[in-house]
Amino acid sequence: MNELDTRLYALLERPTRAEELKKYLPSYSKQQIKEGLERLTAQGKILKNKKNRYAHAAHYDCLTGIFQATDRGFGFVLPDVKDENGDIFIPPYATGKAWQGDKVLVHLVDSPRGHKREGEILRIVTLCQDEITGTVQKRGKSVYVRPVSKKYPDLVIPKNRTLDAQPGDRVAVKVMFRGDNRLPAQGAITQIFGKTGTMEASIASILHENGIVIPFPEEALRQAQACGDTVDAGEAAHRLDLRDTLIFTIDGDDARDFDDAVSLNRLENGHFELGVHIADVSHYVTPGSPLDDEAYRRGTSVYYPGHVVPMLPVALSNGICSLNPDVDRLAFSVLMEVDRDGRCHKTQFAKSVIRSRARMTYRKMNQIFEGDTALRTEYAFLAETADRMHTLSQAMRRRRMARGALDLELPEAEIRTDETGEPVEISFRPRGDAEKMIEEFMLAANEAVATHMNRRHNPTVYRVHESPDSEKLRAFAQFARPFGYRVDASKPNDTAQLQAVLDGAKGDPRQRALPTLLLRSLARARYDAECLGHYGLQAREYLHFTSPIRRYPDLVAHRMLFKAISGQHYTQADAVFCEEAAAQSSTRELAADTAERDIDKLYLAAYMEQFIGQDFDGEISGVNSFGLFVTLSNAAEGLVRTEDLPGDDYEFDDQKLVLIGRRSRVRYTIGMPMRVRLAAASRVTGRIDFVPTPKQE
Repeated sequence: MNELDTRLYALLERPTRAEELKKYLPSYSKQQIKEGLERLTAQGKILKNKKNRYAHAAHYDCLTGIFQATDRGFGFVLPDVKDENGDIFIPPYATGKAWQGDKVLVHLVDSPRGHKREGEILRIVTLCQDEITGTVQKRGKSVYVRPVSKKYPDLVIPKNRTLDAQPGDRVAVKVMFRGDNRLPAQGAITQIFGKTGTMEASIASILHENGIVIPFPEEALRQAQACGDTVDAGEAAHRLDLRDTLIFTIDGDDARDFDDAVSLNRLENGHFELGVHIADVSHYVTPGSPLDDEAYRRGTSVYYPGHVVPMLPVALSNGICSLNPDVDRLAFSVLMEVDRDGRCHKTQFAKSVIRSRARMTYRKMNQIFEGDTALRTEYAFLAETADRMHTLSQAMRRRRMARGALDLELPEAEIRTDETGEPVEISFRPRGDAEKMIEEFMLAANEAVATHMNRRHNPTVYRVHESPDSEKLRAFAQFARPFGYRVDASKPNDTAQLQAVLDGAKGDPRQRALPTLLLRSLARARYDAECLGHYGLQAREYLHFTSPIRRYPDLVAHRMLFKAISGQHYTQADAVFCEEAAAQSSTRELAADTAERDIDKLYLAAYMEQFIGQDFDGEISGVNSFGLFVTLSNAAEGLVRTEDLPGDDYEFDDQKLVLIGRRSRVRYTIGMPMRVRLAAASRVTGRIDFVPTPKQE
């Protein structure tokens, strides 16, 4: 908002007539005030009542947010200003013809359906400009696109806007006209992904839907190449020189870039100096440069089986910014003095130059911890240090868990592909002590930076995780009760009761669904310029600092921390930039997560194609009115439709998440084992269909 709009908005906390505002704003004309009121009204920030009095939209029980449609007519509005009340339910008759992604003005109403908040859309504030993906079809002489998502109507394509796409092609469409009572919606094809029916076309479509672009602009590529592949001697000369310190990286076997390294030295007072050394991406990616603009737009790297769409060009991410062994690299080091109990006493931050001594993997490090003689001999120069790191990380973890942190790491599916890109193996990614050790060190570094910045009131981007919604937590408590847990939803900060559920579920296959359900009941972590704390970690201050190669918020944290330690002054522009970067990074993270999840489904279905007709033991992982989601031991999840359940009609209890047979009273609920037969698997849609295995007579 400009200065006039800001002042107008501040004056309208209570209903006020337009003519009354002039006396508070004598330097502005009536016309300027009128135009300011029109701008604020158009943005949905203020409203005018029937008595011609303006006030904040909230005064009239209205707010703005993003409309999220469903394929069943109703939808939800995600408010621009988040609060503990959550999203707003919009019934089918109250959507105001809004489409998925539109910014809307919604009026809150009493809910006859028992929703926590319900509303009706008054008007669309901003039309969503996203393109829609779908399949080209022909009806007579008319060409139209049927969207992949049922949230959108079919779009007629004028003859001069088809790009010569043929029936069956998967395409992207720009909406030109949304349709009215006389004419259907129309669009223009902007991109052809390939023939519908191929996984490649589906992947390209998913990436496009989520705004994920693979090629980099030429200007960004040229800037990346100009960074070279060796550290400038002059730059290294005035940094903290840690090249003689034993520093090494630990990553997965298939990692391609290494942005964090660790060290551990014993101090004279019996404490340890734990070093976390992060690639100094901010030295090469400067504010306002082509590289920075592109990194901001992407927000994060995107990973799917056998592929990565990086946030930074390979010349940086796999080159000069990657902490490869036996070469000089610029780093930003966090040096923490930690005692044997894992307590941090003081912290130092410094721009440094390092030389990694080894590229270790989690697999090798876990084998070293387990006493593998050959590996301990091969890496004798670091084995003793690694043992001390291992012991220290366990002490740090005990301290973190004692303060109430939740162990929310759920098993993660790992999909391996062959040289042609075909999925050949699916398993759950192992998480041994080496993985936990590096996680602990990175958490400590992130928290140390956040604490330093917040307690000095310096602008930066924080990673925040707010307290759970009490209604969602109450639903989880109700589900956990039959397993013997007593979760008091009125005490969300008593995380010990939640960790008790997580601990109990580890040893009981029947409770395997509980951690997933708990995670769903918690708020989604996001980025914010305000330090709001991290519920899951039970940390008052937390941010992301340790992965600037693949996450933009980490790059912002590096820049802001360097200003702090070098005595530079912050400006209002810094604060504004942090707010904008936080919002952009949250949006791009959600898009990346959506794309990765949807593409993984394609690979899971492609892998399962070979097993059609075979029977599997699974577990019910979701219950809905239309059926049961069943997850197999290899992480593949499919749907058993309600109509395929034997011998009865079923009712859905949305409070207890259970399907109940009307006559038999047979109950299907989350966590129940179920033997199923694979009926279909589509590498094009990612859909897997099961039917109950017929009982043997």
